[in-house]
Amino acid sequence: MPIISSTRLSTKFGNFQASLHRSSHNSQSCLSFATGDLTQKNCLVRIHSSCLFAEAFHSFECDCKQQLNQTFELIQREGRGVIIYLDQEGRGHGLLRKINAMNLENELNLDTVEAFKKLHYAIDPRSYKAAIDALGDLKVSKQIKLVTNNPKKIKQVQQADYEVDRVELVYDLEEKAVDYLTVKKNKLGHLISDNFLKRLTNQSQTAVVPFTLGMMVKIKNNLRILNGIIAYLKSIV
Repeated sequence: MPIISSTRLSTKFGNFQASLHRSSHNSQSCLSFATGDLTQKNCLVRIHSSCLFAEAFHSFECDCKQQLNQTFELIQREGRGVIIYLDQEGRGHGLLRKINAMNLENELNLDTVEAFKKLHYAIDPRSYKAAIDALGDLKVSKQIKLVTNNPKKIKQVQQADYEVDRVELVYDLEEKAVDYLTVKKNKLGHLISDNFLKRLTNQSQTAVVPFTLGMMVKIKNNLRILNGIIAYLKSIV
């Protein structure tokens, strides 16, 4: 899967070499964002499927944007690494099916797995061959630190003779995305720690407490003022 075009890209996470990889036999393509020496062992690698709604339009439905940004930050700190970016919306089904599934989730109060099953979609048909080929194009070391929670992704990379040390990300999420992450753990087998989920759940539950307490204090103060006004009116009647 050779590199057909490449350029330096300046981002808030530093400078990266952005490259377009395209297969000569099936026209499949992907992007890579690389920096530093990738040939040395223990290079940071993330294979990331596109998520337009989260990454471009700030959706709270999932954790895709957080995973992408956190990986860029990790690479920035380490000074080397690569993100392979695949056009695999909706776990490989594309935008139309993704929107259909999301609509069903909203209408019938289903989770993502239930919605896919009801629409007779394969739960996760993604292949990471294009990304693995791109790692070869970039001459990435065969010993990598793979940033992922997805055991299927780990298995496919290992089958391509890479030694994988998994890196788990830690980030904050909105409550709805915490529910999505729980489904990925319980129904898709993703390697998400109970402690991480517990922290996110507690965080989402306590996030409204300052607002609630503030409202209570404000109401109490307003009642005190109102009682003062009523007392004053009674005194002059």
